[in-house]
Amino acid sequence: MPNIVIVDDEAIFRRGLRAMIASLDPDFHVVGDAKDGYEALDLLQERRPDVLLTDIRMPRMDGLQLQKIARERFPDLVSAVVSGYEDFAYVKQSMQYGAKDYLMKPIEREELAKLLERLKAEVRSAAAARSREAPEPKEDQRRAREHAAEHLAAALMRGSVSEEDVRRLEEVGIRFKAPCFTCMIVKLDKQSIGSERYRQADPSLFQLYIQQFVQEIIDRRATGFSFVLNDSEVVALLNSEDGDEAMRKLLELAESIRLQMKSLSNLTVTIGVGRLGPAAASIGKAYREAEIALLHRLVVGGDKVLAYERTMEAGLPPSAEPREWSWESLERAIADGRAAEAEARAREAAAELCLRSPTPQSVHRHICKLVIRCYELSSEWGVAKAWLGDKDVRELLFDVCSISASDELTELCGSLFGRLAGCVAAAGADRPTDPVAKAIRYMEANYEKPITLGRMAEMTFLNPAYFSALFKQRTGVTFVERLTAIRVEAAKHRLAATNELVAEVAERTGFRNVRHFNRVFKGETGMSPTEYRERTRAGAGGG
Repeated sequence: MPNIVIVDDEAIFRRGLRAMIASLDPDFHVVGDAKDGYEALDLLQERRPDVLLTDIRMPRMDGLQLQKIARERFPDLVSAVVSGYEDFAYVKQSMQYGAKDYLMKPIEREELAKLLERLKAEVRSAAAARSREAPEPKEDQRRAREHAAEHLAAALMRGSVSEEDVRRLEEVGIRFKAPCFTCMIVKLDKQSIGSERYRQADPSLFQLYIQQFVQEIIDRRATGFSFVLNDSEVVALLNSEDGDEAMRKLLELAESIRLQMKSLSNLTVTIGVGRLGPAAASIGKAYREAEIALLHRLVVGGDKVLAYERTMEAGLPPSAEPREWSWESLERAIADGRAAEAEARAREAAAELCLRSPTPQSVHRHICKLVIRCYELSSEWGVAKAWLGDKDVRELLFDVCSISASDELTELCGSLFGRLAGCVAAAGADRPTDPVAKAIRYMEANYEKPITLGRMAEMTFLNPAYFSALFKQRTGVTFVERLTAIRVEAAKHRLAATNELVAEVAERTGFRNVRHFNRVFKGETGMSPTEYRERTRAGAGGG
């Protein structure tokens, strides 16, 4: 007796189809019905039917995506589709995804009876074929992809990917011809599903859907291989030429994945993208950069593409900041390994932040930003493992955002950053120190504030004249030239991405007045701020 699952978003249609099947062919047993693809995948996993009968147009996950995933997960399943005349163009695509037959709405009893006979024959034929044949080549290919994905995931977890790891992907037909690689991490925004729905479902089904969706778009527009890394992340390894234009196209690809996912399935995802790097050795670094970019979801929200370079340009949000010495003196205490002082400074900063911030979300946002910054610094210094132990930094961020009492948050911050300073002190002489790099990081994070050469020299504990000479020697430009370039880049981003007045842009990027801003901006770019905004937007509109 063949078992069948019915999928349609109209409950009355599902009930009617159940009754018609029961009256027409007692050999068939309807073991369940579902209103969309997500519910159907759960049913298929639980009931393992012989036949899937699905509508094409449904919310969240339509019948085409359902068939595509079902074919991958349940290769023995026989499927057929139900389509209105206006949707008939989709029937051909359904056949490509494995559908054996179709019915047109409204369904006639005679046509349904004929379809059930054909499906029954197909089930018997498939069972007979399985009993006498070796595994099909498609099954071998599926296993090869799973093996390649497992191997690549293990390499990323080790922190390095070799040329041999990349060559293994040739087993699944992936040929990397361009010189550069990057990684993209696609993370499901669980709130787009609903916490109750997510808890009840098998998380792996969501990840498989996202992975296949991502791979389909990559196959059309790029060269790459996607795989499920864990219950919350899909990773895509992308091969590309080098340069800004290539990076721009990859970010457009990521944005296309985000928008199409939202449009076709009502799911939202956040995508972290690392920088392009040469050869396989750069893949591990690109993956870590994508991870760091993705962490900023807790600061800026989900349903976005977060590029590593862009997230690193952003400083603390301008609203509700504690006074400048709080963060600055805390970072200095951490960098110098003064644990007791770091703990005290962290407590003071957290307490002040709780007093001054208008909302709990603002408090969480600021502290998460500081955690991310310290995590990157600890990675540079080689003390991240000693600092966090077995805890993942993402778990730490979730811990921060789960606290709603100021005394608890103050206690956590004191303990957390005091422990980091202790790890820095324990690393001792082995910890690399670079006053120029420290100054550049500060300028990139605080360009909107008054910054002077003397202040930077004081922060790095160097004589101003020596610091100035060292900065020019290390970077090839003067301190003022570098600071100006950072501020102009920030201004370019604001001009292109916001409708702020030019005077507002000048103020928020550290220029003392709009006249000075106009003169410096034109000197750096060859055009006025207004001309730059108009040309940038005209170019974007034309693209």
